[in-house]
Amino acid sequence: MLTTLTFTDPDADAAAITSMSRDELTETGPELLRQSRKHEARTVLAAAALAERVFREHLAGRPETGVWGSVVEHAERLGRAEVSLQFKVSRSKAGSWVALAELLEKFPLIRAAYLNGELSTNRASIMVRAAQRGGDIDVDTHTDSDSDSDSTDGDESGMSFEEIVLDYGSRATTDPVLSQQLDAALISMNPDSVIEDSDAITDLVGNVTITPDVAGHSALDAVVPAHYGVFLTTQIEALIDERTCRKDPRRVGSLRVIALGEITGVPGAHLDCECGQDDCPKRGGGTDSNGSAETPADAEDAAAWDDLLPEPADADAPAVELVELVEPVVEPEIPDPMDEPTCDEVPVAFGRALVVPGAPVLTVLKDPDGILVPRLQGYGPIDPSYATTLSEVAKTIHYPESARAAGPLIPQISDRAQAPPADPTGHGGHTVPPPGALTYAPSATLRAEVLANDAWCRYPYCGMPSHLCDLDHWQPFNHTDPEAGGWTVLGDLIPLCRADHQRKHLAEWVPTLYTDRRVEWRNRRTGQVIVTYPR
Repeated sequence: MLTTLTFTDPDADAAAITSMSRDELTETGPELLRQSRKHEARTVLAAAALAERVFREHLAGRPETGVWGSVVEHAERLGRAEVSLQFKVSRSKAGSWVALAELLEKFPLIRAAYLNGELSTNRASIMVRAAQRGGDIDVDTHTDSDSDSDSTDGDESGMSFEEIVLDYGSRATTDPVLSQQLDAALISMNPDSVIEDSDAITDLVGNVTITPDVAGHSALDAVVPAHYGVFLTTQIEALIDERTCRKDPRRVGSLRVIALGEITGVPGAHLDCECGQDDCPKRGGGTDSNGSAETPADAEDAAAWDDLLPEPADADAPAVELVELVEPVVEPEIPDPMDEPTCDEVPVAFGRALVVPGAPVLTVLKDPDGILVPRLQGYGPIDPSYATTLSEVAKTIHYPESARAAGPLIPQISDRAQAPPADPTGHGGHTVPPPGALTYAPSATLRAEVLANDAWCRYPYCGMPSHLCDLDHWQPFNHTDPEAGGWTVLGDLIPLCRADHQRKHLAEWVPTLYTDRRVEWRNRRTGQVIVTYPR
């Protein structure tokens, strides 16, 4: 359909696009994006070439003894400045283009995919940086150790680390999820390099800056340890949930600003609901920094407001056209499957910043065998050394047996056999319902197991962390005859964010779950297939 576009007459092209059918748009749109990426990739190379030309011209004719640190640095800056002027971009962007082009020279497979329009500039940057950090990894060593349980014939064909990066980059993930997946792969295969990177970031860019902005505001920017960010996020959202109802007219961003001010002790900062309703369930429920008040949920409000703090339900909606909205619930306490039941735990004390005692505590997911990469809930993969450091201030739970048996899931074996589809009955391979299988909502233990296996929402190109998602029955739960429908077991549950949960029940894209927890999404109209992976 690109032949119907002139690329010289904007009005004619806009009219042609408006008149296209859905199928024509589905064909034309992705191809336009691919072509634009091809042009941008070549723009990046042209920018780097211009910077290199200016650099060499500036140093031309200088004696060898006259080319030293500050002179070279000045020449590099001149090159970037010229790119900024000629390409009409900031010097920061000019510098990032030049750096990307230099890295692409070292990784021809990623470079080819980028020039072919398969990757955006940001995605290519994430991939080449990861490939550079993993340059010293001996993939064959890790392949041998990780594949013993999968094959015994010894004839697997291993992948280079660049090929592993390219495999991850080709998946239906957002860029932040890709970054986390590559971090997890690096930690699994070379944790020392990640520790070095973390130390370097702390030393070089760890900072909090507050600068004056317009109209009586300041801009806050910070690079802090991951658990600082997770702690502040959970405290802010818990305070909003405690103090405001669903009829508060303010943006969630405004609420977060006030909550941050109160948490950090800013004089006069106090969050109260401004719904104006005499029967507001949160009115008068504000507390000082030493206490917390719990109020009953208002079901009528919950039905009218679904997007401020989307705490998920613990199970999917019945098999109907749309998901019935349910009252958000507090995330249940996650038991550690390897621990014996214990008495109630005392929340970790964080000083006066802990204004909402009911907020989730920091939680680290660890593998007692040391094979799976630790995860900080609310952030993502962290290196084992960092996980050990957090053990004194965070709750530690262990990966369940199902996740440990699956292994790291790094695509190191190019000819590994694909797993078969999951039990189509939705019974997870069970012949007799295990405890809780015929109950619609999963137990806290089962929910924790699903979240340990699936790190994100399983819908294509969604990056919502799984602990903020609903749990959906792949094969619908039968409320009339629970034994006849899908059961509430690991083999029939996948995490879906609230919006994608609703899309799934519209059945435009139909999922098939596999035993390795891949999900194949097939378009009901066209047959197009998109695959997502658990982590």
